Amino acid sequence: MAKLFDQITSLLDSTVDAAVVLDGERRVRHYNPAYQALTGLRGRALAERVAAGARCFELFKLDICAEACVGCKARDSGRRIRVDEIAAVRGDGEDLTCIVTAVPLEVADGEQLIIETYRDVTADVRIQRRLKVALEHERRAKEDLEEKVRERTAELRAAQAQLVHQEKMSSLGRLVAGIAHELNNPINFVYGNVDFLGQYMENLLRLVALVDGAPLPDATRAAYEALKAEVEYEFLLGDWQKLLRSIRAGAERTAAIVADLKTFARTGGTELAEADLVAGIDTTLNLIAPLLKNRVDVRRRGGTRIPRVVCNAGHLNQVFMNILTNAAQAIVGPGWIEVEIATVDDGAAVRVVVADSGSGIGPDLMAKIGDPFFTTKEVGEGTGLGLWITANIVRAHGGTLSWGNRAGAGAEFVVTVPVAGPAKDGEAGRAP
Repeated sequence: MAKLFDQITSLLDSTVDAAVVLDGERRVRHYNPAYQALTGLRGRALAERVAAGARCFELFKLDICAEACVGCKARDSGRRIRVDEIAAVRGDGEDLTCIVTAVPLEVADGEQLIIETYRDVTADVRIQRRLKVALEHERRAKEDLEEKVRERTAELRAAQAQLVHQEKMSSLGRLVAGIAHELNNPINFVYGNVDFLGQYMENLLRLVALVDGAPLPDATRAAYEALKAEVEYEFLLGDWQKLLRSIRAGAERTAAIVADLKTFARTGGTELAEADLVAGIDTTLNLIAPLLKNRVDVRRRGGTRIPRVVCNAGHLNQVFMNILTNAAQAIVGPGWIEVEIATVDDGAAVRVVVADSGSGIGPDLMAKIGDPFFTTKEVGEGTGLGLWITANIVRAHGGTLSWGNRAGAGAEFVVTVPVAGPAKDGEAGRAP
């Protein structure tokens, strides 16, 4: 036994790792020079404590000594145990990280020894932690870059869609203006000739009245009366003025629609000018009348003494067209739309509130509906750009757009624009 013990201790003394030989009660039987450095005790002081039966955790304590002694586990299991990255404190107070290995050894007479070694991997662990931090930083940087790429891609797609939309609106404006111009000629022709037609009818009726009072041969009178009955003269006499009024009203209505189309299509380029927002909203309501007819009641509030606003009228008309159309489409069956126009901020801004009796905006959609390409409509029915473009137009005018739900009703959209226009001249002209 003594020879084996000497061989073991000789081997341990030659290793660079700290090592001790323990008995079954964890008392130190031998230690090498590297272990002495870990304890921070001078040679004689350490030797005296070992001679007095000091245990390993009394000389060099690991964080796991009290709860999970490595040597005890090796002794009880009868097999070698290794535990990585164990925290400890060296005798001089420096924090360490060690790899601890415990090997049980049975010698003569059934005596059990435990050989524990402690490899100082503090520097390696620090390097690994720094590398881990660097890798985590690189991972986050990569994720941030990918997110920025996604954002830029979305912005590019939105910008492209905005340009396409703007070109379509510009082309549509030119087309509508051309059609309106072409429609004006026949409308003016009809409207301008209604008065002449009425005058002709009056002259003809005077002539008929004259014939009615004149003596005629019996055969001529009979043919005359038969012809009057054939053309339903009595009905014509009571209906011709109604017919002319209907023609005149239809021509006036058609002319008003054409005028509204020309007003709505007039984008004004990139120039800003004073415009009547109330008139613009009235024009928009006239154009979406087919969506509202016999189904949606439009309620108006305010709108008096509203100052003219410096803006791009065509762009703001598009704002109100988008909001009012969405409100009309959100109402299933009969309902109402309320439009309130008022001045705010001591007359420095105009606020337009559009509320409807629809189902409102769901909580899961509240933060999404303003995103580009987000739509709740069926595929092919919506681009998901309407509200996004609307918000950009309002923002370009120096205003704000907000939305929410009105208590007891549906959705509510609030547009506020400064009377004096955007802070930077011409900025609104660059709106989509």
